[in-house]
Amino acid sequence: MTFIFVGLCLLHSQRKIIGNAAFYIAFGLLFVFAQFVAAAGLKIHVDWLGLNFYIGSTIMMLPCLSMILLVYATEGSVGAQRLIVGVIAAFGLFFYLASLTHLQCNWLGFSISQGVSADSLNYLLEETRRSMAGATLAQIIDLFLIPVFFQRLRNAKCRLFFCVFGALVFTLIADSFVYLAVTYWNNPEWWLYTTNSFIINAIAIVWLSVLITIYMVKVEREIENPERSALDVIFAFFGGYSRAQMLEKNLREWEGRYRMVVENASEMIMLLDHHGNIIDANWAAAGIMGVNAPAALMGNSFLENLKDEQGKPVRVMIPRENPFDSDGAPTNVIRFKAFLDGGAKTGTHLDIALSTIEMERVLMLILLARDITEESRLAREKEKLSEQLAHSQRLEAIGQLAGGIAHDFNNHIHAVLGNLDTLRMIYEIKEEGINKHLDRIATIAEQAGELTRQLLGFARKGKYHEVELDLRVLVEQAVELFIPKSHKNLDLKLDIGSENMPIRGDRVQLQQVIINLLINARDATDGNASLTDKKLKVYLGPAIDCGIKLRPTGVDSDAIHPENYYCLMIKDNGIGMDKATSHRIFEPFFTTKPTGKGTGMGLAMVYGTVTNHHGWIQVKSQPGKGSSFYIFLPRIFF
Repeated sequence: MTFIFVGLCLLHSQRKIIGNAAFYIAFGLLFVFAQFVAAAGLKIHVDWLGLNFYIGSTIMMLPCLSMILLVYATEGSVGAQRLIVGVIAAFGLFFYLASLTHLQCNWLGFSISQGVSADSLNYLLEETRRSMAGATLAQIIDLFLIPVFFQRLRNAKCRLFFCVFGALVFTLIADSFVYLAVTYWNNPEWWLYTTNSFIINAIAIVWLSVLITIYMVKVEREIENPERSALDVIFAFFGGYSRAQMLEKNLREWEGRYRMVVENASEMIMLLDHHGNIIDANWAAAGIMGVNAPAALMGNSFLENLKDEQGKPVRVMIPRENPFDSDGAPTNVIRFKAFLDGGAKTGTHLDIALSTIEMERVLMLILLARDITEESRLAREKEKLSEQLAHSQRLEAIGQLAGGIAHDFNNHIHAVLGNLDTLRMIYEIKEEGINKHLDRIATIAEQAGELTRQLLGFARKGKYHEVELDLRVLVEQAVELFIPKSHKNLDLKLDIGSENMPIRGDRVQLQQVIINLLINARDATDGNASLTDKKLKVYLGPAIDCGIKLRPTGVDSDAIHPENYYCLMIKDNGIGMDKATSHRIFEPFFTTKPTGKGTGMGLAMVYGTVTNHHGWIQVKSQPGKGSSFYIFLPRIFF
């Protein structure tokens, strides 16, 4: 009996994997076989107790009766009804085959209708049909009595073991009387059989109740429905079974629709346990995670693989409340963005929505995620382009303003110098002090004129005078003009090749660019008080040998061919710049030098001149480690 019951429990526990058919077929075959055993009259005699009982009604039928209770407790009324309907169908099929075989056994002319085998089979079938008639009537009553007794005891807050034991005992009493009334009517031994069977069956029910309780505590959980009354199963069977079937059919249809929608969704959909391990996933999730099939994700941890922008694990506070309010709207959906760490697609940026769901009284997580890697990249590029556009517009506005101011200021400078020359022509000034002051005025006016030319050079889009130049000779001449007598402690290193480097441009403007950068590099080394060895390096050569990645302004770097450009690098070991300062150094009137030592137009002029010569500037700098300015100019071919 224990072997039979445990075997049925194993099939019942695996029904979600192998399907319900195996359990129902095994139950039905056992039920039919029990009727043959009962018809054969197989009996066990216990001499020392003076008890004897039939194998069919005790060893085989009690596990069947227990399974009806188990199915009702774990699957509800519909599951129990489905089981009993299957049993009734098996009864009907057996009665049909038994009647057909009985007819053949008593029909003269058939080979089966003669001999001892035909008589034995005829007797067995006749007894079996009578046994099955009693079992059918008893089991139909059991279907309603077991749920009623069990639910009544559960509503009375009895312990699970006593509910199972009481339901089986009360049902067994009714079952035995009905079964014996049909199968042993007019049999003088029916009362003796009833007395013996009750004693043995009571012992067996105690043992089966223990097994059922263990199974429901360790393997299957009882359906909790505090509002269910004891007679609900009767009302459901007679008034709502067809409706239950219809609802079950609709449930299967909706499950199919749900599966179709989930599997074909373009977004990642996952079912996680409360630890963040993957229970189920769709094909989109497999694609985003970089695996061939969703089955490869099962059991893997997902939440532990999420990182923030700094590469630190993302802490997710898993909600524990009811995921929906009374109107069906989600109440505890958590939305966040994270990067996927691990797998074939590390670094994938995800937009995640996480919510809870309760399935069979177990808290689970529904995760929906969208791959926003490309969207994030486009957003960053858009932000960068917006910053560049704003910067260009700011430079253009300042350039236009500077050009207008420079023109007016240049007129004033010419007026000052003209009046100074007129003063010297009209008056012969012999006092040394007055001549010194006049020379000082002329010098200041010329310096102001130089500032004006810088402003005009920055604002002007064209070039003064384009000629073919040798960039190597131009750099050498600029370095010779730069080397000051008062800075002998400055270590200036030249790395210039001997071959010609032809370009096209304005000699004066380009020479001014080089001298400007050299002066800034010298000032940067002077500003680093901790330096004892001030170094300045000038390199000139092909751009392909400069050792940095080319990033031209406003042009796709993939469209630039390094072999078509020359690179001029001016590097110092001065005070350096932080990132914020590096972004503003080419703005007109922006300077980090003290008041009176810088106008803020030097690098703005450099930027404008290099850009007008179809080149660009790149800067590398770190605070305390110096700066490197890279100027790229296009070469010409003969």
